[in-house]
Amino acid sequence: MTPPNPFFSVVMATHARPELLRRALQSLRDQTFEDFEVLLVADAWDPGTPAVAAELMRPQDTFVKRAGGPGPAESRNLALKSARGDWVVFLDDDDTFRPHHLAVLHERARQGDAQVLFTDCEVVTEDRSKPGVPPLSGQALAITGNDPAALWVKNFIPNHCLAYRRPVLDGLAFDDHLASLEDWDFLLGVCARATPVPFTGGGVVMHKDYVNPGMRRGTQETSSNNVVVLDFLHIYRRWPAPTPELKAARKNLLKGVGLDFPVEWF
Repeated sequence: MTPPNPFFSVVMATHARPELLRRALQSLRDQTFEDFEVLLVADAWDPGTPAVAAELMRPQDTFVKRAGGPGPAESRNLALKSARGDWVVFLDDDDTFRPHHLAVLHERARQGDAQVLFTDCEVVTEDRSKPGVPPLSGQALAITGNDPAALWVKNFIPNHCLAYRRPVLDGLAFDDHLASLEDWDFLLGVCARATPVPFTGGGVVMHKDYVNPGMRRGTQETSSNNVVVLDFLHIYRRWPAPTPELKAARKNLLKGVGLDFPVEWF
């Protein structure tokens, strides 16, 4: 007998960070709402990652080591192909959910016909060079008051603050050719179909290490300012702004970094 589909599919990409992965997976085991599956894809093989997966993943969860080059885009795409949940959420291996997050999200997802939901988050800074990864500071990041239309100009929603009704993702994939901003590119593909709807009371935590250079993907050479600008241009061309006002906002943003294109280009 085939088991029923879970309510949530939690898609995770990991890259040789077992200590951080342990924290992320433990945050899922601590959820008060338990009707979800975890789809964890590793793009590198290290002794710690499979050990953590074996310890903290349940029979309904899936762990895969894929071939190919490193990067979260291809890992997420592979996981999405197997997702069975009514809703899909993403969680990177260095971030966490508070124990109530999926319960609150479940309650909101059952109300109305929203296709995409997003919530606020906490930002916790930490020192990943120290045993136990001690936190240094924390603050709230309020994003639900922002106009979702602004996403067509610049992303303001961290990936794990979002939840997607699974059919709205049909045919979409993360672009593994982008050096940066692949989360935003994916989100705009969704926005072309449905507008994200805010909800309050979620429990999303984004962990950042600003102490140790090279600990974050955004500090890699491939995520330099010049490459980010090129990725902005690529995404703007792929996903044209839906209104003249948003076209003008895009033009003004790029003009601020010295690129002055005709407004019709956006």
